[in-house]
Amino acid sequence: MQYGLLPRLLWPLTLYEVPLSKVEKLERLVSSYAKKWLGLPKCLSSIGLYGKGMLHLPISSLAEEYKCAKVRLEMMLLDLSDPFIAQAAPILATGRKWTPLVATEQAKAALRHRDIVGRVQEGRSGLGLGASTPAWSNANPSERRKLVVQEVRREEEEGRRTQAVAQAKQGRWMAWEGVEKRRISWRDLWEMGAFRASFTIRAAYDVLPSPANLSQWYGEDPTCPLCPCPATLKHILVGCKTSLTQGRYTWRHNQVLKCLAVVLENQRTSVNALPPPSSQWQPAPFVREGQASLATIRADTGQLGRAPDWKLLTDLDKKLCFPSEIVSTNLRPDLVLWSPSLKLVYIIELKVPWEGAVEEANERKKLRYADLAADAQQQGWKARIRPVEVGCRGFVVTSTSRLLGEMGVRGKAHRQAVKDLSRAAEKGSQWLWMKRKDLTWAFK
Repeated sequence: MQYGLLPRLLWPLTLYEVPLSKVEKLERLVSSYAKKWLGLPKCLSSIGLYGKGMLHLPISSLAEEYKCAKVRLEMMLLDLSDPFIAQAAPILATGRKWTPLVATEQAKAALRHRDIVGRVQEGRSGLGLGASTPAWSNANPSERRKLVVQEVRREEEEGRRTQAVAQAKQGRWMAWEGVEKRRISWRDLWEMGAFRASFTIRAAYDVLPSPANLSQWYGEDPTCPLCPCPATLKHILVGCKTSLTQGRYTWRHNQVLKCLAVVLENQRTSVNALPPPSSQWQPAPFVREGQASLATIRADTGQLGRAPDWKLLTDLDKKLCFPSEIVSTNLRPDLVLWSPSLKLVYIIELKVPWEGAVEEANERKKLRYADLAADAQQQGWKARIRPVEVGCRGFVVTSTSRLLGEMGVRGKAHRQAVKDLSRAAEKGSQWLWMKRKDLTWAFK
């Protein structure tokens, strides 16, 4: 559809006088077939298919591509160098609902205003972070066409966000704090399979057939099969007390913890195996093309590169006992990473919460181990508490990415680690969803 149907439609839609209302009608038809192919319900908004919010699917909106193509053609006609051809340029007719000339002028005005305002910071990132865009005043004609098209796309996405704010259920992702966006490529979509892809999209927008949704749609009983509480999606995945006592959430938590432990253990062993830096001066070795120097490798090891004696304990197969050389305690963090030579210990606690309650989970874990960190500091150790979260629907939180970066997991290894953690949490929640009606708990 993306590379077969869309290019064949865009060329005639760009050249001929087709009104926007007709294009929107075609998009509704395409959306209906796309939902059937992905196994999505009809009630799912088009934001779930074409939006670039928290979950970005590799499907483009036909109406958006139509507008971008018309605006690009309008810019080409306006930038003609021959004055005779420019005066004889045709007027692009697209109906009364939307015109390329007005959209182009609005985009230009917005870009000029952005030049006057200057670069601003969005979100909670530090000053200066984020991608910089070329200034409108210094751009050449080719760059200006790209800037105008990007501005049209930004306005379309802003319209989707405005629509999502008004949606009480499918727009709840707008209130998520500290959750990283998840982009699904075509390769990921083919590897996921039909059921998993359908579960991922429906869970992100809360349109799974939970008892609470079925009660709202068809008037069925909203009670949870395991307890007398209303069975919303949040209740099934993170809030059922019966599931908690049966160990369902613990099992999913351990699946994610295994992935995180493997990543940190591989990084620890690789860093400990590096030769220690020499205190004497040595000539720089010759580095062939395509090879990385030892200094570059050690610079990418993060905090682990400061010492070669890091140790790691995980609360998985057997009960974790906090290292007695640091402090004696009955608390059991999920991961303990420490270096005797540096007198530095990392207390890492994993949580798989509901995406809308990430910050609360982070604060709870920090307070839980604050006294333990204080006791370790009294013994002469530097204790750092690192709560990390992976959302129950597969959305990784920024605290997890910060920990991986602090440990020196960067680049391709970082992306693969995030992907594995997301897949583990998503598969665990998918299994919990499949077993939501079973009174007994068993997993494969």
